Amino acid sequence: MANKGYGQRTVAGPLAGYRVIELTSTVSGPLAGMILADQGADVVKVEPPGTGDLARFMGNNRNGVAAQFSVLNRNKRSIALDLKQADDAAILRRLVETADVLIENYRPGVTAKLGVDYESLAAVNPRLVYGSITGYGQSGPYVHRRVYDPLVQATIGMAGAQGGGDRPANVRTVLFDKVSGMTAAQAVTAALLQRERTGRGQFLPVSMMDAGLYFLWPDAMWQHTLLGDEINEQGALADYFPLFATSDGHVSTILIVDSDFAALCEALGCQLHADPRFANFGGRVANRQQLAEEMDAVLADRDTESLCRLLDELDVPSARVNPVNRVHEDPQVRHGNTLVEAEHPEGGSCRLPRPPLAFDGQEPGLGSASPVLGEHARELMAEAGLPEAEIERLEERDRANRGIFPKSIDLANLR
Repeated sequence: MANKGYGQRTVAGPLAGYRVIELTSTVSGPLAGMILADQGADVVKVEPPGTGDLARFMGNNRNGVAAQFSVLNRNKRSIALDLKQADDAAILRRLVETADVLIENYRPGVTAKLGVDYESLAAVNPRLVYGSITGYGQSGPYVHRRVYDPLVQATIGMAGAQGGGDRPANVRTVLFDKVSGMTAAQAVTAALLQRERTGRGQFLPVSMMDAGLYFLWPDAMWQHTLLGDEINEQGALADYFPLFATSDGHVSTILIVDSDFAALCEALGCQLHADPRFANFGGRVANRQQLAEEMDAVLADRDTESLCRLLDELDVPSARVNPVNRVHEDPQVRHGNTLVEAEHPEGGSCRLPRPPLAFDGQEPGLGSASPVLGEHARELMAEAGLPEAEIERLEERDRANRGIFPKSIDLANLR
């Protein structure tokens, strides 16, 4: 695997010259900021003094660097500010004067209490594009709920869809945190384009629920899109794609075309394609559980590698089901250098995904590592023209707080 490792913070790219202030934690906001940073923006992560973003300590970690945090906060600069304190809030306003974008993912109402809501900051910088990521939007019966990704999965039908009509099941990733982060990043770039025409910034509310339904609806909800009678029912798309067990793993296949299924059965020396239950696509979907059991029996003595070769020879769409601890060994992943091994200055050896796009003038790679809390306070405050005494005050506080780690993570403070 090619090792591009960490280098300099990304400065080239389509968003070079734009500054983003990120008042976010955990996943949705940091992912939006990471995308913008990967595309060249100067992203300034503002965190509370002491522990900072509590995601710094969530999940697997080493030397105070958490795996998730290191992925989502590369290419950013960090400053620690207590927005409840007037002096620190004034520093934020100075940074906002120089910014193009601000992204926050507080619960509704919190930014107004802190004086960092859109109306307050637009008075400082009318050209500010202000992205606000919330769970259920800015109003409504759920507006004051503490929101986490699995709750959004429950609300919008994802847990029900994953359960296949039996017991609901969550997707084993914070899917809609990431969907809303991607939505926010795209909305910000569109708003910057609009600002070129109007000269004005704007408020961009991003609801995890709204973004999630927008993402989920085309396929998972096609049974609930057409209203009225005379609908040609085709079942759920998720039921079209079987997984079969081999002697040492599983293979995913697409057997929509009847001739593909027949060719596979003939090559395997079985007659399942002649069984009336499986002879056509509709029958295979309707009897998918029985098909899986029959195919698992046929494939019990065949290993995954040989089955994948056979499916490739037959031109039947297929893929090995990679265990999560073997994904980095997949030949296509290795060929694309999609995962990069690097040495984090604090966290040590790590493996991360490279940005999926590189624009003209950008070198492929990760850019700079996730920052230490408050690492860039001096340079950011100097750029904002703040006096040396104020810079030294923040540096002294950062030194006093260094090494503070929470004994446990208080989930109530994550949103």
